[in-house]
Amino acid sequence: MKNIKIKLATIGIITSTVACKQTEKQSTAKLETLFKNSYDLKDVPTAITAVQLILAEDSTHVLRDSLPSLYLAAQNFEACLTLTNQALQRKPDNEELTKYKMISLEQLGKDDELLALSKKMFQKTGKVEFIYKQASAELLTGDFTSAETTINTMMDKFKNKPDSVDMMIDQMRTQKVPVIAACWNMKGYMFIQTQKYREAAMAFQKAIQIYPDFIMARRNLDQLMQNFSR
Repeated sequence: MKNIKIKLATIGIITSTVACKQTEKQSTAKLETLFKNSYDLKDVPTAITAVQLILAEDSTHVLRDSLPSLYLAAQNFEACLTLTNQALQRKPDNEELTKYKMISLEQLGKDDELLALSKKMFQKTGKVEFIYKQASAELLTGDFTSAETTINTMMDKFKNKPDSVDMMIDQMRTQKVPVIAACWNMKGYMFIQTQKYREAAMAFQKAIQIYPDFIMARRNLDQLMQNFSR
């Protein structure tokens, strides 16, 4: 009789466990649907909440690596950097994650870390986006001599190639710009910082000549002209 009771109890436990797992799967499925719908609608806060709730049930769920890009979209750069570093421990060669890290470092003013990482990535890949970030970091740290060398190297290396770089227009938008036009815009910025305003205006004009739709270069030139007219 005792054996029968024990078996019945065991069956009850197994049945309860299966039921709980089925409930968890149903709950996860609903949250996955919530994530997808929120993501499609660009409702970033809800999408983040959905992923966090899923991870509370399953910390290894595939959606965990979506969090860096979601926090980046929400402009929570501290969270983005923390989660990107965690994801890079699992996927150290993932370039998309590395780009998220670079953006976060730049937005958080961690210029020395950005410079070291961009140099490492350009040496590893030879890709234009990484040498462009290197030049940007050198400008941000005030190392104009190194920045000029890097910009000139970039212009020489990519002068006959169709490569482009993503440039921020504002906090929410970017624009793809031909790399040589982007280099002239950077030179213009560098000339302003060293008070060479005539050279800066010429640099911005060259950037616009190469790419007439270059929003940032036009903005920079307009601002420079306004300052001259005062």
